[in-house]
Amino acid sequence: MSDAPAVRLRFAPSPTGYLHVGGARTALFNWLHARKAGGVFILRIEDTDQERSTDAAYQAILRSMEWLGLDWDEGPGVGGPCGPYLQSERLEVYQEQAAVLRASGRLYRCFCTGEEIAARNAARGEQESAGYDGHCRELAAAQIAAFAAEGRAPSWRLRTPDEGETFWYDLVYDKREFRNDLITDRVVLKQDGFPTYNFAVVVDDHLMRISHVLRGDDHVSNTPFQLQIYDALGWERPKFGHMPMILGPDRKRLSKRHGATSVEEFRDMGILPDAMINYLALLGWSPGASGDEVFTREGLVKAFSLKRVNSSPAAFDYDKLAHINAQHLKRLGPADRLALAGPMLAARGWAMDPAWRAPADDTHDYLTKVLAMLGGRFSDLRRVPEQIGFFFTDDHPVDPEAAAHLEGPEIPVRLRALADRLDAALPSTGAAGQDVYEAAVRGLAGDLGIEAGDLIHPCRVALTGLTRSAGMFEVMWLIGGPRTVARLRRAAGDR
Repeated sequence: MSDAPAVRLRFAPSPTGYLHVGGARTALFNWLHARKAGGVFILRIEDTDQERSTDAAYQAILRSMEWLGLDWDEGPGVGGPCGPYLQSERLEVYQEQAAVLRASGRLYRCFCTGEEIAARNAARGEQESAGYDGHCRELAAAQIAAFAAEGRAPSWRLRTPDEGETFWYDLVYDKREFRNDLITDRVVLKQDGFPTYNFAVVVDDHLMRISHVLRGDDHVSNTPFQLQIYDALGWERPKFGHMPMILGPDRKRLSKRHGATSVEEFRDMGILPDAMINYLALLGWSPGASGDEVFTREGLVKAFSLKRVNSSPAAFDYDKLAHINAQHLKRLGPADRLALAGPMLAARGWAMDPAWRAPADDTHDYLTKVLAMLGGRFSDLRRVPEQIGFFFTDDHPVDPEAAAHLEGPEIPVRLRALADRLDAALPSTGAAGQDVYEAAVRGLAGDLGIEAGDLIHPCRVALTGLTRSAGMFEVMWLIGGPRTVARLRRAAGDR
């Protein structure tokens, strides 16, 4: 039996807004490492910011995590031995650990307001946002009593060393080192008794036995102070790894001005969960010598390694995401395609219209055949309705570019001749194999002394309204003889 400590990782979002793709990538890397190591993945909600935290944001985070398929072993809705998993339900836990620090003399009361601290910093010629100057570090008992008499409620600050350095070996950046005199004494308990982020996260990570803290590099500046808290409480430090931020295509921090940034926005754009996971993994992680870019979820778990997490920022490429999404869509079988596209078609009434079915097929089978016919063109869910709408309505629009193929005095003559030939070739039921349609088209082209393509292109526009579609003879076969003939005559002007 191994004596190695258990691998336990967590994703700890604040419910103050939607789940950003940067947060989703953080969750993914934690999830991947936990799954690769056979460890535990924990979801913890850091909702101590009572002014900004909302239940709507909390629910949105849960929806996004569930949609991505990042299942958690402990956390909301699951429970676990280290709960509760909402920080707002753990206030007594933080008070207990603050009491330990008070008893050891590491905490002191601070009665300073933000304005007073900023004014003193400015008077010394420093930025108003510079760290705390230790004004209340050595308050006499009489001063404390005087402040209390004024009705001032204190916050509690951690007494940090003035000399030396605090350092750690980062899993991504290697050694990181900060001078202690620049860390300053920060608040651990606010005036209302709520813990600050830095204090709560340390207490939670220790009591939840977190072995690896993987997070964005915007937390690097918090780490030295958090390490001071670990040391003050006599706790073993976890391993830290900080991932570089995600940039927009212009190499500036990714924001809404670049386009979609939330997980739910990408879901609504037709991105598949597995494609989103696949692409996010490539933002800051290298798959190695294989050069592979398209992964299944299982393949990602197998290939993932913290050693190949990059320290350079990654730029979000919307086109590459669309490409990877297309690769995942193309791999789907008929049942999965129907599950994804069916609701979109049903919303337009196409999937449920009993009057529109191929001969001897029920609606479900017809839809399955239509979606299968898309083949590799099934690459963007948003385009599916326009790609297959002509299978469900005779009143389909004609793409302006495609309309050019219907111009010229010879086109109506050719379409009308093809309609006549099909009328003669098709059985009375209108049901025929693709070979019947192909023979009619190629035979007419030969009789007219033209290339088959000169007949197929206007025929395609007449039947689909598009310049590109599935194979023309397959389209004819699936929509059936009567509708094929009717559309050809309509395009020829015979209404």
